[in-house]
Amino acid sequence: MDFAYSKRQLYDSGCVWVELFLLYLLHFFVETTTHSPNYCLRCRYGEMLAISKLYPTYSRKSPFLVEQFQEYFLGGLDDMAFWSTKIYHLTSFMLENGTSDCNLPENPLFIVCGGRRSSTRGSKVQKNYFHRNLTVSLTKDIRKNINYTERGVLFTVNSWISDSPLSFMYQALERNIQIMFPGSSHQPSKHISSPLASYFLSLPYARLGWAMTSADLNQDGYGDLVVGAPGYSRPGHIQIGRVYLLYGNDLGLPPIDLDLDQEAHGILEGFEPSGRFGSALAVLDFNQDGTPDLAVGAPSVGSEKLTYKGAVYIYFGSKQGRMSSSPNITISCQDVYCNLGWTLLAADVNGDSEPDLVIGSPFAPGGGRQKGIVAAFYSGPSQSNKEQLNVEAANWMVRGEDDFAWLGYSLHGVLVNNKTLLLVGSPTWKNASSLGHLFRTRDEKQSLGRVYGYFPPNCQSWFTISGDKAMGKLGTSLSSGHIMVNGTRTQVLLVGAPTHDDVSKMAFLTMTLHQGGTTRMYELTLDSQPSLLSTFSGDRRFSRFGGVLHLSDLDNDGLDEIIMAAPLRIADLTSGLIGGEDGRIYVYNGKQTTFGDMTGKCKSWIAPCPEEKAQYVLISPEAGSRFGSSVITVRSKEKNQVVIAAGRSSLGARLSGALHIYSLGLD
Repeated sequence: MDFAYSKRQLYDSGCVWVELFLLYLLHFFVETTTHSPNYCLRCRYGEMLAISKLYPTYSRKSPFLVEQFQEYFLGGLDDMAFWSTKIYHLTSFMLENGTSDCNLPENPLFIVCGGRRSSTRGSKVQKNYFHRNLTVSLTKDIRKNINYTERGVLFTVNSWISDSPLSFMYQALERNIQIMFPGSSHQPSKHISSPLASYFLSLPYARLGWAMTSADLNQDGYGDLVVGAPGYSRPGHIQIGRVYLLYGNDLGLPPIDLDLDQEAHGILEGFEPSGRFGSALAVLDFNQDGTPDLAVGAPSVGSEKLTYKGAVYIYFGSKQGRMSSSPNITISCQDVYCNLGWTLLAADVNGDSEPDLVIGSPFAPGGGRQKGIVAAFYSGPSQSNKEQLNVEAANWMVRGEDDFAWLGYSLHGVLVNNKTLLLVGSPTWKNASSLGHLFRTRDEKQSLGRVYGYFPPNCQSWFTISGDKAMGKLGTSLSSGHIMVNGTRTQVLLVGAPTHDDVSKMAFLTMTLHQGGTTRMYELTLDSQPSLLSTFSGDRRFSRFGGVLHLSDLDNDGLDEIIMAAPLRIADLTSGLIGGEDGRIYVYNGKQTTFGDMTGKCKSWIAPCPEEKAQYVLISPEAGSRFGSSVITVRSKEKNQVVIAAGRSSLGARLSGALHIYSLGLD
């Protein structure tokens, strides 16, 4: 967890120590020590320091422990937030109304209360003016550090935190490194730190930009933006999720900052508790009526019953670009922990030149434990008459080879000689033996990762690409396009291994960049296995370089630019206390790609150097925002704008996420 927000000022609605102080004083006539809150906050800052040092140890043992800490469907932070809120409301209901109208099984997670719901579950936000009417004076020591606002208490931490010797030590070390190696601190003109516009939300923890896609929804010739916020909540409705629609015009997307809750052209809202509606998106003409339809994944549907079966909702479109107010088709799964709708893709699977709906469920049992499944439903006029579909009746399906392989974690479709090549990532695939379910061999490596290439409707993979480093997770991200390689226009496939270890060189010093991340670029041909052309590597530990990949023609020259994200990259060379999870985007011109190690041959004394050959480097406008957690491009008449999601941005509200818009005029 990032505790950077507690460095100087702290507002935390869950840390209501002032209320506790008053309650003890008013009801129990006990005056608690005024140093307790200050002590707690100092301990919290100490926890931040300790976690920053323990993080490498746990992350190296298993990326899962830190990557899925918040998002994992069963027991992750978001899941626990939902259950804590639910139990709190049920307890409040029973305290107010008694237990006569409640079913109380042995497991408190399955408590059900009927009758009228408590008023705390209303849809209107209730403002609390408690802090404006304090009748009991507090001691001077407390008053020095707190300010009362309508939202709660703002506590100012003493200056020892930001001015601590430890902080000075890291700052001095970084300055010395930059003096020794001036190339590392140079800010070239390729750096872009200010977006054209930013879009945000006014409610916290929404995870705006978790999923994005682009299509011409209203068929006016200009690209439109569809963005999901699966963590969106409002009082009484936790993590129901939302999807926002923004229409483009000849100037592109709106060039001003927007609160999407107020300014979006269309909003779709989920209706299942903790369903995480908007976790995946795909646009296709599913019923082939000539208008684009929208498929939305809600992988945590069923969380109230601890089944997490998931669902995919399809909304039929209209010529005006508006979507149906309620889903026309619901695709469901019968398996517990299926998490249907984790990933979605529109690709031609049956060869009729019309996109079909491809669904990835990496946590689905698949005949074992989290083997994962990928299923496809063919689009056609007959789909207009179906309201319910089951994934077991899909037209095409493949399953993972091994337990916990997570097949379907990433999906990508590309035309190779007019045939659809469906690429499926299985980032936690391991090189287990045939008896791997019984014995663990000494040479078994965890989370190597593998990518499968299919030519549907054949269910046998045409080729596989496997990782070579334990915990590298090859196949976490996928993208493809056309670039120039040594003067030849080449169709390429990019495969990300964001937790791959690499070697860093600083003059004569060598060190391991744990989970710095690597991206491989392969040549795609119809006749042979993809051949490796180039590699790209990150320059910071744990930066997750290559965690998000995208290729798109930004300068209208017929070649795609390569966009690579390192969403957890920090600016601090020492990987210490200065900054954290800022994120960075690298844009490489499609004309200037060569064979071999693209980031290892550096002019400076420091390698890898992903910035050196980049055409543009997009700098996070906000610290700790995970800039680059998702990337998409939206094309208008003469522009192809880049939309970058910052999944943990607090631009509009705490950790609600934000979108940053860029118009890059590549030469």
